[in-house]
Amino acid sequence: MAQYRVLVATNLWPDETDPGYGAFVKEQMESLRPLGVEYDVLYIHGRESRWNYLRAIFEMRRRLRAQRYDLIHAHFGLSGWVARCQRRVAVVVSFMGDDVLGRPARSGRITLYGHLLRASSFVLARWVSAVIVKSREMKSRLKLDAACVIPNGVDLNLFRPMDPQEARRELGLDPRKKYVLFPYNPTEARKRFDLIQAAVAQARAAVPELEILHAQGVPHDRIPLYMNAADVLVVASIFEGSPNAVKEAMAVNLPVVSVEVGDVREVLGSTEGCYIVPRDAAAIADKIVKICQAGQRTLGREGVGALSIDCVARRVVEVYASVVAAVSPHARG
Repeated sequence: MAQYRVLVATNLWPDETDPGYGAFVKEQMESLRPLGVEYDVLYIHGRESRWNYLRAIFEMRRRLRAQRYDLIHAHFGLSGWVARCQRRVAVVVSFMGDDVLGRPARSGRITLYGHLLRASSFVLARWVSAVIVKSREMKSRLKLDAACVIPNGVDLNLFRPMDPQEARRELGLDPRKKYVLFPYNPTEARKRFDLIQAAVAQARAAVPELEILHAQGVPHDRIPLYMNAADVLVVASIFEGSPNAVKEAMAVNLPVVSVEVGDVREVLGSTEGCYIVPRDAAAIADKIVKICQAGQRTLGREGVGALSIDCVARRVVEVYASVVAAVSPHARG
């Protein structure tokens, strides 16, 4: 088994203040360890200050002098630009979604900052050793045939079906309520929390006990409790790459109502009890009511085996191998 030493440059990583932020990046990197990957993390706290991207360049250079790395794996386009501010080590960039698709306002129009993100990612993708994107839509937007479509994987050991009432007891939830899960930041415009609120308000005419169950800032290892306690996951986002919540919901057999976004249609497939709907409150409300009245779980778990975190890990390591071989074809057997 080949051994790789990787420097992870990312502005997405969980910390004490937000234990769920970027948890999927950490989980992906941890899943690579059994396959011979050791890594160090260069966390870029971009939410605290944009100047941290500049500071990260100097910290990256210091680390490259102190430690030999086979490659740098950057997560998100802005982190990729930090990684590319050196020529010594090959760079792999995982684009996440809005860094390629653009960052929209609530109206759906791309903001100026979103246009800049998208343009910078288009350039960066042609200046690194390998590119990973989360969906075919992202690959199409980048116009880069060499981009590898590798969605984030789901930990099927962590996300597994359990007794919904037991999950509710552990979370202190009312066993008589019906819950629509919203596992995002409600202030993030592209997630369209306002649309979900409107849909839930309409659905209460038929299901008066309906509530929205928030899971923002929750440690990722507790999200399965919320998934199992909820009656339905609703996704109304304007843009997504490959939304993790949908795959996680499928893994615990939670019904999903989603607009046409990212790779959701592909992930849901023909799973009974899951629906693709127009981005319209009435259409969303109709399916929420249908699911709540049926009161059944799905068989979604049967359809996400290929998206297990172990399967995805092998595909990421294949990218590493191709990059390292291209840099030094005779260095490894």
